[in-house]
Amino acid sequence: MIKYFFSIFMVSFLLVMCSKNNSDVVSMEEFQSEILSKNTFVLDVRTEEEFFGPLGHIDGAMLIPIDELSMRINELEEVKDKNIYVVCRSGNRSNIGKNILRENSFNAINVDGGMLAWKPLDNE
Repeated sequence: MIKYFFSIFMVSFLLVMCSKNNSDVVSMEEFQSEILSKNTFVLDVRTEEEFFGPLGHIDGAMLIPIDELSMRINELEEVKDKNIYVVCRSGNRSNIGKNILRENSFNAINVDGGMLAWKPLDNE
């Protein structure tokens, strides 16, 4: 009987550990379906050169480079009640930014794929 419960526990534990936490990362497609919501805010954590470079940036996004985020986090206090979508070039720095924001009680979500996956919305 103990073996049975232990087996159930281990299988449950492995399933939980292997599952992806969808509440803190979204694909670019999911992000683009949410971007028009009034409860969203976009934070770009790339460098200024990248923000104004060939990949461009998302209209309305706030730029705070990842190296400055911890020092400038107070600039985001007025959007603390919103879902903050964090973007970078590919999704790596934005994941770090998401973690910094979550450690400071922000509802931050990493946009997987970053600006490499960005396709401007068709404004028909």
